[in-house]
Amino acid sequence: MIHLDFSGMDLSSFDNFLSCLRRNIRKEAERNGIRLEDGSPAAMLDELLDRIFLDKGLAVIIIDEFDSPMTGAINDASLIENMLKVFNAFYQTIKKNSERIRFFFMTGVVKLANLSVFSAMNNLRDLSMDESFSAAFGYTQEELLEYFGEGIEECYEENKDRYRTREELLERIRGYYDGYRFSPECEERVYNPVSIGYFFTSGYRFENYWDRTGTSTLAVELARKVELSSIIDGSIAVSRMAFTNFDILSIREKKLSKDNVAALLYYAGYLTINDGDEFAIELIFPNKEVASSFSMNLISRYADESYSAGVWMSEFIRACRSGDEEAVMMKLKEYFAAFSYELIGKEREKFYHTIFHGIFVMAGLYAISEDRGLRGRADEVILTENDLWIFELKIDKEAEEAVRQIDKKGYREKYSYLIEPGMRIHEIGISFSSEERKISAWESREK
Repeated sequence: MIHLDFSGMDLSSFDNFLSCLRRNIRKEAERNGIRLEDGSPAAMLDELLDRIFLDKGLAVIIIDEFDSPMTGAINDASLIENMLKVFNAFYQTIKKNSERIRFFFMTGVVKLANLSVFSAMNNLRDLSMDESFSAAFGYTQEELLEYFGEGIEECYEENKDRYRTREELLERIRGYYDGYRFSPECEERVYNPVSIGYFFTSGYRFENYWDRTGTSTLAVELARKVELSSIIDGSIAVSRMAFTNFDILSIREKKLSKDNVAALLYYAGYLTINDGDEFAIELIFPNKEVASSFSMNLISRYADESYSAGVWMSEFIRACRSGDEEAVMMKLKEYFAAFSYELIGKEREKFYHTIFHGIFVMAGLYAISEDRGLRGRADEVILTENDLWIFELKIDKEAEEAVRQIDKKGYREKYSYLIEPGMRIHEIGISFSSEERKISAWESREK
C-alpha cells in the first residue's frame, strides 16, 4: 500500500514543495520496509514500485487531495509551472508501471485539464457522478435509522420538550445534514457521515460541523466572480461540459465561467445535484449546514472581520439574549451594510435569507431557516432562554406586510409548546431594498 496525502504541503518555495513530496514518498517506502535515496519524485516512486513488486507483488496507490498543491499555489505562476512539470513526470511513472499496480485511487476537488494525470492516465474512471457509487460515501436514510436508531431515540427522549414527535426530530436532522446527491441518474440522497458522527457524539447539538472537514476556500474565493445570488437563489443550471473542462491556468487567471465556478462548488461540496439531463445539471445547496457554511465563509471573506468576532458579535449575542429588539435590528443593519454591492444581486431574496441565517448560526444561537409550519414557512426562527424570535423577510415590500404574514400564517403556533411563562415572543417583519441593498424598514409585534 502506498498512501500519499498531498494536503498541507509547504508551498513557500519550489524547493520546499519538492522536499515535502520526497518526504511523503520516503515515508511510504519506510512503512513498506524499503529505504530510498533522494532523487526526483518520479524516480523515487519508480524505484519504490520496483522494490514493492519484487518483494510483495502488486501495489495499491491512494492519493488524497491530489489537486491541493496546485490550488494552494494558484497565485504563484512560476511555482505552478514547475509543479506541473514534476507531476507530469510523476503520473507518467504511474502510467508506465500500470502492470505493477493492482488498484489506483485518487481524491480531489478539481479535475485539472492541464495536469497530465487525465491525459496520460486515460484508463482512470471518474466516479464523481457515477450512479453505481452515488450512495457509497454517505449514510442513506435507511442506514441512518439502522446504525443510529438508538442515538435518535435517546436524543428524542432527552428533548421531548422541544420536539412533539420523533419524526419532527428526524426532519430537523434531515434538514441539516442530508441532501447530497451524486448522480443525476439516481434519486438517492445521503447524509454527510462526518457531520452525523459529530452530531451523535457532541450532545446532539445542531451545529455547523461541515467546516471541520477542511472545506475548499478556493471555491468561495472564485465564487466572487459570479453574481452571488445566481448561486444562492434556489438552484443553478450548469452545462455538463463545465464538470470536465477545468484548466489550472484558467483558475489562476480567474477566467472561469459561471458554469465552471458552479461546478467547482459542486466538487468542493457546497452544491449538490437536484436534477439533470444529458445537457445540463441543476445544482442546489444540499442542506442548511452547507448553506450556512457558505454564507459564513463569505462573511469572513467579504464583510468586515469584526462581524464574525470581537465586540460586534458579543453585542449582537447580548441583544438577542436580552430581547432588545432595537439593539438586534441596529446590529443587523450594520451587518448587511458591511457587504459590498457586487455580492448582492438585485431582487434576490434567497441571498438575504442565507446571509441572515448565517449570522445567527455564527452567534451560536438556536436558529432555524425557512421553518415549515402548517400554513407556510417562517423565514427565520431564533430561540433563546427567554425569547422566541420569528422573522419574515420581504424585498421591496412593506415591513408591515411581513408582520401580518407571521400572524396570518400562525407561525408562532408551532412553538406554543416551547413557550414558558414569562417568555417574550418577537414577531418581526423586515423589508430589504433591492436598490440600496440594505434593510430599509422593520416592524414588530411583541406578544
